[in-house]
Amino acid sequence: MTFAQIVGQDHISTTLKNAILSGRVHHAYLFTGPRGVGKTTSARIIAKALNCLQPGPDAEPCNICASCKDIVDGRSIDVIEIDGASNNSVDDVRKLRENSRYPPVHGKYKLYIIDEVHMLSTSAFNALLKTLEEPPPHLMFIFATTEVHKVPATILSRCQRFDFRRMEIDSIVSQLSKIAVHEHISIDEESLIAIARKADGSMRDSQSIFDQVRAFCGNTIVSSDVHQALHLIDTEFFFRITKAIRDRNIAEMFIIANEVLLKGYDIQECMNGILEHLRNLLTVLAIGSTKLIETSSIYHEIYIKEAAYFTQSQLLRLMNIISNSEQSLRYATQPRVRFELALTQMASLDSTIEISALIKEIQSGEYKSIPAATHSRNDITDIQKKKTPEHIINVANQVTKEIPSLPQDWDSFVKTCDPGLQILLQSVSLQFKENTIKLSAKQQFIADQLQSRSKDISVLISTFFQITYILHINCEGSVSQAAQSHSFHISTDHIVHDIPKTQNQGGLESLSSNASFLKKEEKIIPTPPPQRPLNPTEKHIVDVFGAREIPMK
Repeated sequence: MTFAQIVGQDHISTTLKNAILSGRVHHAYLFTGPRGVGKTTSARIIAKALNCLQPGPDAEPCNICASCKDIVDGRSIDVIEIDGASNNSVDDVRKLRENSRYPPVHGKYKLYIIDEVHMLSTSAFNALLKTLEEPPPHLMFIFATTEVHKVPATILSRCQRFDFRRMEIDSIVSQLSKIAVHEHISIDEESLIAIARKADGSMRDSQSIFDQVRAFCGNTIVSSDVHQALHLIDTEFFFRITKAIRDRNIAEMFIIANEVLLKGYDIQECMNGILEHLRNLLTVLAIGSTKLIETSSIYHEIYIKEAAYFTQSQLLRLMNIISNSEQSLRYATQPRVRFELALTQMASLDSTIEISALIKEIQSGEYKSIPAATHSRNDITDIQKKKTPEHIINVANQVTKEIPSLPQDWDSFVKTCDPGLQILLQSVSLQFKENTIKLSAKQQFIADQLQSRSKDISVLISTFFQITYILHINCEGSVSQAAQSHSFHISTDHIVHDIPKTQNQGGLESLSSNASFLKKEEKIIPTPPPQRPLNPTEKHIVDVFGAREIPMK
């Protein structure tokens, strides 16, 4: 091979040829990049170009002289290839250093090509460092690695680094087409793209896959045979999934999932294919063309038509469903159920609500939620006009019916309170029954704090829930009289006072007298015995920790 035959790495080929022509070759090169993109091949071409007995005017090796043939056959004494994974000890590097002192036998340079150099141990790198700092004029190193981040910085600083690019689909397809023509093989475009996609950016892998497909199909290769030989999922399969999404056909999704399992496809690869298919639709919808999707040209029109059925928001949500399911699939005990759940979620996309749209509706006031049952001033005015005690009883019954919704709304109520009261209410247990609410604190000082703010709590809850209740505050496990539960009654006078006065004052009096059954007498809290004056230290403890003095018997 020559520099001109390296595919997709023109920026590296041009630089190396110019360095050879100008005689400014560096003593150490580091080639990094994905697997199968030409790192080791480029190193061998450099070795042939530097030691070629009949070099061309463009620094290309002749490939016919004895030196070039020895390098191609692996028989050259001056070009030594070392596998870093199996020769990674400090003793191996010491042998290399001893042999590197001897000049080349036939060529101009003695080259060491170390593949997977990142596998060398730290001691081996340290032993190699001195040779890299002061190399003999005839010595050259070429390092190749796929994990350059594992190479020490002291080594990197002494090398010229070249980053090899991942092969594009078009470059792989073009190279495979040339090979097919040279080998007299008939193959269609869809098959070439399928092979290139399977290679995942590696030219070496694509050629290996091409040989495998040729062994299965012979000299005539069609896409169906390629999918069968490589066990690939056909593109039509993914269009079936998006059609089921459009039709909201959950039954079809279960059929598709069953086919995947029966044909032995890997669920993880299937999800990757669905995600890439949705990505293609989103790309076509966003840019309005198919130039950025890696698929056969026969599907370009189909992608354009299919993308018109979706919005960008819908495709993003579908991709999010598959992405989350793909991550959870790694730890799923039942992969089939996880896969079927992802497919049915996509088919049920229209029945779900997007969070951003919901927030937008709420902010614009267009969101229609179920209104909470409240009792406004107009309700009481209607009762006043009818002047019948039965309607007053109905109001009380309606209020009582709303009490069971209290636990669900309690967290919302707590968030409306000030921060100090929120901390107190979050540290108590809540119990309620009919028109009674019981707050039980685990510590006595919390119960005392709640007791001191009981009237504020009563007003806040009455305003928030618009219900009548009796509030109990106690401390769990306390048996002293001071810790007995205390009842507080929420006054309903403000409800009565809000009723507009009419000419029929008797109706108002009737309402007030009949509403009195909601009131209860407040229990008298026993007055604690007089306490002695506190010294400054005791007063500080009381202010900070809410402590109280307990008389000793």
